[in-house]
Amino acid sequence: MNSLPLWHRLFVAAVVIFLAAPVLIIVGVAFTSAEFVTFPPRGFSLRWFEKVLTDAQFMVPLWNSFLLGVASTATSIVLAVPAAITLVRNQVPMKDAVLAFMLSPLSLPTIILATSLLFFLARFGLGTSPVGLLIGHVIITVPYVLRTLLGVYAGIGPETEEAARTLGAGRWRTFWHVTLPMIRPGLLAGGILAFLLSFDEVAVALLLSTTDTTTLPVSLLSYLVYNYDPAVAAISTVQIVIVVVLLLILERCFGVNHLVLPSK
Repeated sequence: MNSLPLWHRLFVAAVVIFLAAPVLIIVGVAFTSAEFVTFPPRGFSLRWFEKVLTDAQFMVPLWNSFLLGVASTATSIVLAVPAAITLVRNQVPMKDAVLAFMLSPLSLPTIILATSLLFFLARFGLGTSPVGLLIGHVIITVPYVLRTLLGVYAGIGPETEEAARTLGAGRWRTFWHVTLPMIRPGLLAGGILAFLLSFDEVAVALLLSTTDTTTLPVSLLSYLVYNYDPAVAAISTVQIVIVVVLLLILERCFGVNHLVLPSK
């Protein structure tokens, strides 16, 4: 294989630098000994990590964000899987309109969606409840999981499922032993995307959370109003580490090919 032209390599290097620079800057600032955010960072210290890892102002919202991300991801998968199977395998009246409606949250600014949801849920006493917050995150994450599953499931022919039923497997057994393994790549990819979206969501959490259910992005936003120290960079670095560790564990368990290629 011929080596890439110089301008190709320069372009790839520029893209990598463009994407990695913000993360590297945040990590660098997190280890500074300065009292305020400066770049390039001055000195080396772990004081800001000690501050955020022992401060409930950061750790409680971090835990809330993690739990909310897991709950919204699981709920989105439970809702998106049967919806994707129904839309792909059945003759649904006005299928395009139904699909457009289910994906409509993608076309709305999250702040408008969150405001509308706040007024709607308030009628049922769920405006700023944990259930209301979960509903808001699920409305945002379901379309991404559904869109991913639709692409994967549409590329799988019905022959394998029909063969399983012909051999006596019931609907649920066919789903667990045939359908689920085939859509696993889309399930994993959609689940990861849903978790990351929920973990970083600001607008919905800002309007629907309370002091007991405040998420990390909202806590960081409130902190930055009155403070401009590297503690924000430190907790952001903790977030980055959590996400990277989860991705490495996922890759270790399933491999990259299982995330991007259909199961055979």
